[in-house]
Amino acid sequence: MFMTNEFPISVCSAEKKRCVETQQSATANGTRGDSTGGPTVPTRQGKPSAQDAAAEPNNILFIQNLPYETTSLMLEMLFNQYPGFREVRMIDAKPGIAFVEYEDDTQSSIAMQALQGFKITPQNPMAITYAKK
Repeated sequence: MFMTNEFPISVCSAEKKRCVETQQSATANGTRGDSTGGPTVPTRQGKPSAQDAAAEPNNILFIQNLPYETTSLMLEMLFNQYPGFREVRMIDAKPGIAFVEYEDDTQSSIAMQALQGFKITPQNPMAITYAKK
């Protein structure tokens, strides 16, 4: 939740299509009028969405935001720099994503940290997460 001294702030959830407005009251001396910490934003209940739940570390990386012209050879040259590299798998029906496999989760973690945000083109920083098993 974002607070300012004078302006209402809307906190919106794209998934739920709703907004919560809050306003901080300020006194003449600049102290906060809400001594208990102010209004709270309701939390979501139920199962987390696919984007909310992070996959646990494993030996397979899920690569997103790849330019259309990316080839498996390009990714192999990039990820082969890190020990334990096994293979690149691209899905022809889903351009822009790939899977990269390493021998173990420690080696995949090192590659993920090193290449997170790497730009194959200026418009395409790679988004790397662990693949869901």
